[in-house]
Amino acid sequence: MVASFAVTFDEELTLSLWVGEAARSTVLGMRGHTAASVRASGRARILATRCSELGLALPAGYVGEHARWMGDVAGTVEETGALGGFFLQRMGAYVDLHSEAVLPKGYWSRLVELGVPDSQEVEEALNRDGIPLSPPPEWPQAPRAEAPGTVHTRIGIIGDPHVGSVRGDAFFPPLIEALNKQAVDASVSVGDLTQNGEADLFLRVREGLEALDAPWCVTLGNHDMWGGNTPNAVGLERYRAAFGREPYGEFRTERVRLLLVNSADPKPSPFPPFDLLTGKFAEAPHESVPGGTISAEVAEWAAAQTAEGPTFIVLHHPPHPYLGFPALVFGLDQPSTEVLADLAIRTKAWGIICGHTHRCARSELAGVPVLEVPSPKEWPFGYGMLEVSDEGWAYNLLPAGTEELITQASFGANAVIRRYARGPDDARAFATTVPQG
Repeated sequence: MVASFAVTFDEELTLSLWVGEAARSTVLGMRGHTAASVRASGRARILATRCSELGLALPAGYVGEHARWMGDVAGTVEETGALGGFFLQRMGAYVDLHSEAVLPKGYWSRLVELGVPDSQEVEEALNRDGIPLSPPPEWPQAPRAEAPGTVHTRIGIIGDPHVGSVRGDAFFPPLIEALNKQAVDASVSVGDLTQNGEADLFLRVREGLEALDAPWCVTLGNHDMWGGNTPNAVGLERYRAAFGREPYGEFRTERVRLLLVNSADPKPSPFPPFDLLTGKFAEAPHESVPGGTISAEVAEWAAAQTAEGPTFIVLHHPPHPYLGFPALVFGLDQPSTEVLADLAIRTKAWGIICGHTHRCARSELAGVPVLEVPSPKEWPFGYGMLEVSDEGWAYNLLPAGTEELITQASFGANAVIRRYARGPDDARAFATTVPQG
């Protein structure tokens, strides 16, 4: 069963907003925006005060890691110019919009007041310096990772395809073609199969996957859950109707076991989607919450799993504490992460594969490597290749489309987008040896 967890959504959101604003103050200071850094620090103190009133501990390590991520994306003034400042201001706009629901009115008014000059300064910088042109089309090269020993199984890892979106529809067919050319033994998609969970999109995904030469399996993501202006979350029912199976369970190749864990939360989000470009809420349905949770049903299934040969766990959401954007509330919740860690330990899992974040990232949970796989519809427009041997495994990111298609799509990917999605080399090419016995 899922462990009880005393922190409510509002409390975790408050903590998330404090992490974001404290990290933003650090990164603004590093970029030389001294006055903005001081203002962000004042905003963080307001949120810290509220956390204290709620009895929430302030984990300083979260701020440091979130600042490292935010700094990597924003870059220096020399690297990203006014675009980096624009990105940081939008991180503050997210705090403005979401903090109104969790702060007393006086606290919130003061927080917003402190942030007003940020927008003015960024607008002036953009008018003065302009938005830097997108870098030339490129594929983020990394040294190819080789699995130890002789590879016996090759599995294609499909990040969030978002069928029903313009680029999702453009990249899904060539992705299927690429997997067939690679002659994989199986493929798995980590969720966000559809853009908005409409029934016909699930059928389109199934039709596309049925063109694969090898067996395949899929799970659910948050974008699949709501179904477009429906009064209730209908994604699970539509998934079952389209695929004739549950979004969790065991999937086997001849020599490798995949354990699919459904982490999509059917609850409606208390907020509309946040539009990073405008810094405002989008005119769109609230849909499901973006963060993940493991239901009691799935947790009970997970508790019955045992160690049995090379095993990889596949789910949509990365584990807690997720310290990208937005911190904490975008990833798997803490009690569900405990379920995931227990599953990884008990089954002696070799790796954990997830999506959701549209970036290349690598971490660990309970000593097990965790890889985040980017969406094929977003730069760098790739998919993952998992190669497994008796001694270990390797992961490499490969192009999901033709050179011409990737070149065309890359023109919309500015420097900040690429810095976000690229990740370190070892998140795009990674190999490990696993203990034997």
